[in-house]
This record gives sequence, C-alpha cells and structure tokens, in this order.
Amino acid sequence: MPYEILEHTADVRVRVHAATLVELFSDTVQAMNEILDPTLPQQAETVTADISVEAPDVTALLIDFLNDVLLQTELQRTTFRDIAFHTFTDNALLATLSGSRFECLRCDIKAVTWHEADVRRNSRDEWETIIVFDI
Repeated sequence: MPYEILEHTADVRVRVHAATLVELFSDTVQAMNEILDPTLPQQAETVTADISVEAPDVTALLIDFLNDVLLQTELQRTTFRDIAFHTFTDNALLATLSGSRFECLRCDIKAVTWHEADVRRNSRDEWETIIVFDI
C-alpha cells in the first residue's frame, strides 16, 4: 500500500510514498478517498472535472491540488478515483479527474492542512509526504 493512515489526536494523518511525484499525488487522493469512505449507489453516474493549479513549490502544489479535489468532491458529490495529468511540473499541473457520484460520505474532511506537509525524497529515494486532514 503506498500510504498509511497514522494516529492523530483530532484529525486524520497519512504518510504517502511513491516512486514519482505523479504517483504521490494520485496515491494521496486515494488515501483521501479512503478517509471519506463514500457510499456508492449500485449504478453510479460517471463524472469528470478539470483542475488547474499553480503554486510556488511542489508542497504547495500538492496541498492546493488536494483542496481542489476535495472541493470538486463536495460540489459534484463525486469520489474521484482516476486522474489523468496532462501537465505536471514542480509548480503547475493540469489534470482531469473522473469518478462516480456517491450517496453519502461516512467522514467529512473540512480541509487539507499545511501541518507537517513537506514533499521530499526519503532515504529510499522515494517521494514522501505527511498530510493532515482536518475532519
């Protein structure tokens, strides 16, 4: 599993690691989806959304991207499982999200926080970060 949910006193904290930045971003969305734990109808409608994000560095890019995905999740009542990155640099991305409409979420994430966020290479030369979700 490319991520693990860690103990945190009031929020939900995850550590994510991946071979590439694209995988790190995708895997962090999957971790967020696991936390949200959506209830899907038997025949879920497929929805797509485009996201464009610019940021001063890769950590800010990840936080802003996750908050945009979270916003689209809430606005469109959709859990996004597939991400196609059309452009991806250390400070900008353009992506198309696709997923399924849900009936409800078992957990409400208010925001993706900056607390502990730092996208970096670990000792195994993988990309890694810790993300704290405000619930």
